[in-house]
Amino acid sequence: TSKCRLSLAPTSEEKFEDVNLSRQYDFKSNNDDHQVAESLSKLKVNKSGSNESLQENVSNVSSRKNKHIEDDINLTSGEEFNLSEDPNSKVISLEEKLADKRELDILGIMNLSSMNITDDDMILIIPRVFYDNKSKCIGLILRDNALTSTGVKMLVDTLISSRTKLKYLSFSNNPNIGDKGIEHLINLLQKNRSITFLALSDTGITDHGVRLLADVLCCVDTDSSCPPLEKLHISFNKSITDQSFEALIQIIEQNQTLKLLSLQHCSLSDKKRRRLRKAVIKTKKKRFSLSE
Repeated sequence: TSKCRLSLAPTSEEKFEDVNLSRQYDFKSNNDDHQVAESLSKLKVNKSGSNESLQENVSNVSSRKNKHIEDDINLTSGEEFNLSEDPNSKVISLEEKLADKRELDILGIMNLSSMNITDDDMILIIPRVFYDNKSKCIGLILRDNALTSTGVKMLVDTLISSRTKLKYLSFSNNPNIGDKGIEHLINLLQKNRSITFLALSDTGITDHGVRLLADVLCCVDTDSSCPPLEKLHISFNKSITDQSFEALIQIIEQNQTLKLLSLQHCSLSDKKRRRLRKAVIKTKKKRFSLSE
């Protein structure tokens, strides 16, 4: 059993938690650009496409080939996508990104962050990522886009029907996903039992969404076993309030697989945060990150 870890702010380990790549990731948030502590974000893609950078990537990945990829996903900072506001330019950029298989071939992760992706773009993304490269993709990063619950449903339906074994999924900083999107993701967690990392920071989740997550993570109203989720990020959702306290306690006390619950910059009172810390100390199972 791992020791619990409590903090009032993201630790350096949390900042560099889950994608151990030589390329860099960006942790932007409208609330705090310097303290966002998420575990999946953006691969840095240099416009020059330097072969030296690619070779360094291959070397770094090869040196870790005997490690589980769950331990290889880490956070760094700093990606720049200088996309034109011209809609045609966006489509071309997305096409080019999907056509560039280097990241997918090396890491098994498709990074589509900060590309102004809308629900309509999922029609282009899904076949390219999950049918043309079905055996390769184990992670999809869609943070900092313009997706809603409709786009989430399209992806979830594909993952379920194709039985794709996706492990890492990030929707962070798509604030219009909301609780409706969480309902679709609950369906995914129940039916496609491969997701171990789910990032939902700044996605418009409310207390109702937290209750939905608690029910599936604690096997409420289901005969099946709980999903094997290990890391859940729901930070920067200001509509998560003290009303979520009981659901969060339930997750902390009853879930047996979750190793990290990131709940920073939400709207929990000091009193409830103190009680959550005590619950974590009592269970001695999880690292629980909490911030003002």
